[in-house]
Amino acid sequence: MADNLNSDMAQAFAYMSKSSVLNRLYAAKLKRDGWTLHSKLLRAMARAEEIHARRTLMYIRGKIGDTAGYLEGMLQCKGRDNTQKYPQISEQLNETGKKKAAEAFGQFGEVAKVHLNLLKEVLEEGAHDSTNYYVCQICGNIAVDKPSLKCPVCNAVQEKFKIED
Repeated sequence: MADNLNSDMAQAFAYMSKSSVLNRLYAAKLKRDGWTLHSKLLRAMARAEEIHARRTLMYIRGKIGDTAGYLEGMLQCKGRDNTQKYPQISEQLNETGKKKAAEAFGQFGEVAKVHLNLLKEVLEEGAHDSTNYYVCQICGNIAVDKPSLKCPVCNAVQEKFKIED
């Protein structure tokens, strides 16, 4: 019974996370189309689903624990993502003719490598509190202190980077 319950909770977490992202995407489209109230409602629903997902994850995995252990796990995860997981998915997508999705997963792998290097740098050398991180809204690449004119991963223009505060 406990295994089924954990599985059900994991599926609920995945559903909540997916629904939140979809609601944000459609909220942006509704806003562009002039449906302001509808957009606000979907953004509010997305925020609520993010809260639900976060709480569900806490119940599945337990309270947030040791940060050093988490960061070490992130190093391993990002290393695996950039060398194995995303390239493998990209290759499979290419084989099935899904070129755009394959390109996206190729970019996700490149971005995971950037994330891995930034994490290593911060853990080994530390960073100044004045360091700013800019996230490409197209591929997720992170630039330090100032984004370049074009994203080195997806070629998005500099305006597509948003500062993370």
